[in-house]
Amino acid sequence: MNVSRSTDIVFEFFENLKNVESGGIFKDITRGEDGWWKFNTPAGEAKLKIDRAVRELGILDHVFVGDGLVWQVYVRIVPNQHGSTTSWTFIRPDGLDDKQFEEQLAAFDIETEGWKKALESTH
Repeated sequence: MNVSRSTDIVFEFFENLKNVESGGIFKDITRGEDGWWKFNTPAGEAKLKIDRAVRELGILDHVFVGDGLVWQVYVRIVPNQHGSTTSWTFIRPDGLDDKQFEEQLAAFDIETEGWKKALESTH
């Protein structure tokens, strides 16, 4: 995702998981216990925990637990010539074949568009 915002602004945006609601998929995000954030998704209740955050390097890795699956997600926010680029690397959870994995990620493009609009309009 390319945005015309600095890496610091993008990092702050995603570090506060309430902002993730602007992607349109996660709803009613609340801070839970032990660093976990809880929310609702179209598939039911889920939770997410940032397990590695290094602002200087643009690292914001997290664990997502939902619909009976545990996802390891590696996020990198790097500067580009006009702002920053954010990339997500998803490790396929055990129990999903390639087709199921792709189906699970189908809505991610919708989320990134919502996040991009929110970042570029309010920050």
